[in-house]
Amino acid sequence: MELSKRLHMVASMVEKGSIPADVGCDHGYVAVYLIREGVCPRVFAMDVNEGPLERAREHVEEFGLAAYIDVRLSDGISGLPCRGGRPEADTLLAAGMGGRLMVKIMEEGREKLAQMRWAILQPQSEAWLVREALKKNGYFITEENMIWEEGKFYTVIKAVNLQNPPEGFCRETLEAQEKRFLEECKSQGRLSSDEWERAADIFGSRLILEKNPVLLEYLKESLRKNRQISAGIGSASAGEAGAPEKEKTAGRLAQLAKERQLLEQLIGIMK
Repeated sequence: MELSKRLHMVASMVEKGSIPADVGCDHGYVAVYLIREGVCPRVFAMDVNEGPLERAREHVEEFGLAAYIDVRLSDGISGLPCRGGRPEADTLLAAGMGGRLMVKIMEEGREKLAQMRWAILQPQSEAWLVREALKKNGYFITEENMIWEEGKFYTVIKAVNLQNPPEGFCRETLEAQEKRFLEECKSQGRLSSDEWERAADIFGSRLILEKNPVLLEYLKESLRKNRQISAGIGSASAGEAGAPEKEKTAGRLAQLAKERQLLEQLIGIMK
């Protein structure tokens, strides 16, 4: 089975031997791939809509994998079964949905999420909300990647539950890498601690640290759009306007200028 580049990137982050709960599994392609490639012994393929779920069942049966893939109707991870008080999956897997919906799924399933080990998420929008929610739920981001496919940028985020980390996981090593990077940026007069925190939340610390080439292109595109919007607002505000409107316009231009400065700093760092 051939996965899209986006879904292949999601699947590539799944730990060998883990048991994912694929929420919003759509047609079940990732679940089938993970079993056929020997990555996982079992997968829960879950969706809130019966239509896509039925197609997932068809694909699972087509490949003879019904004994390994549990296809079930579920709103988020509410339908994920527990044994001995613990969820039977150790990985939350979600791809192709908006960031706000992912945050809702994590919040509504926080008790089960607290007992799982990994989260692998590919938000279609507002990735910063997903990063914030992971931190809030006690997860630490260990890996991120980006891809450009069919005219869109996609980000995949992998995080580990700090209350249930895998053997050998060393948070300190990753934090030390971030600290060294920030100190180097400070010495060059490029990023303050506050700017780094903001950049990490919005764009992903691992992507910045590793100078991900797709992120660099995304930053350039964001800068182009920022300049275009700023110029448009500036032209539109050149005519007569009341004081409240002028104040609102000035505030928006100031916000864009702040965003533009951060984008320019990051592009300079990543080149």
